Amino acid sequence: MPVTGVGIVPGGAAGAELVAVTRRGFIPKLVVQLYKATPMFSLLLRHAQRARGGVSQITVPVQGSSYVNFSWSDYSGVFPQPQVLTGAQNAEFNLKLGVVPIPFMGMEALIQSSEVVIPLLKARMADAKTVTLQSISSALYTNNSAVAGQTQINGLPEAYDDGTNVAAYGNISRSANSFWKSNLITGAGNVLTRSAYIKFLGQLTFLAGGEAPDFGLMSFSDWTALMQDFIQAERIVTGPNAKFDSDNVTNAGFTGLRLGDTPIFPDPFMAKGTSYFFNTKYLALYLSEDAPFAFSGFYSSIPNLQIANIGVLIVALNVVCTKPVSGMQIQGISGGAF
Repeated sequence: MPVTGVGIVPGGAAGAELVAVTRRGFIPKLVVQLYKATPMFSLLLRHAQRARGGVSQITVPVQGSSYVNFSWSDYSGVFPQPQVLTGAQNAEFNLKLGVVPIPFMGMEALIQSSEVVIPLLKARMADAKTVTLQSISSALYTNNSAVAGQTQINGLPEAYDDGTNVAAYGNISRSANSFWKSNLITGAGNVLTRSAYIKFLGQLTFLAGGEAPDFGLMSFSDWTALMQDFIQAERIVTGPNAKFDSDNVTNAGFTGLRLGDTPIFPDPFMAKGTSYFFNTKYLALYLSEDAPFAFSGFYSSIPNLQIANIGVLIVALNVVCTKPVSGMQIQGISGGAF
């Protein structure tokens, strides 16, 4: 409703008359208020792998035991009879389907054909993409293994679990295949300092056979607390006529933290108290060639006795970790900044 009786607009009958005979001055932009940035999903999408048909659509042969045996010998060079050993099995993942139906009402098209400020169809189309990214980014940090039908993508809590919360991953049992277990730390406590947090990097590198993680994720609250520990050790050295920037302003802090040569970034979808370290070489988003955020086009609803059209945004994808031991999930972190 127009605001009257404020500023240069009078109230009462004079204000009501002005409202009745005067057009509004609109800013012709729809300012979105409710969504978050999606850094982790953007990273995965940038390096997405192609997926096609089949059952399952993503099948990864994994080796969990040795094909040959080692033995010591002596001067004679004698060795035991070789055995044919089996060491491989398939980790299998299905694509998960996300859809966003988009309505376009017939009378809406008539009403907005000329006198329009914000085309509602354009706003819905833009919103369909954003809502999809928001939903997928949220699902990344959710254990979806218990959801009926497992219709959502396999999130990081499923990939980086030791069997405590997710008994099977990629159709491979973790209790029967210890190599398929990841690293789960619970009750971490207040570890948001460089000296305390780096122990997880050393522990993970050891458990992963000497292969260090190359990416870390934290909530903004925990990341800010760790940043404060970095800033406490920060030193700014000045000298005569020293300049730091074009406007001679000194910057403190960093856009990213690097600990043990592993970058750590915050994600607004990450829950406070949880963190992940992983190796991006073994984590990938698989995106269907036939449904890579595809739009069906609009189809008439007249057969349903309605003057309208409906279109659907369709995406088929999944997130797959091919070596769970290369990552770590840390729970129970306390001491967040907010």
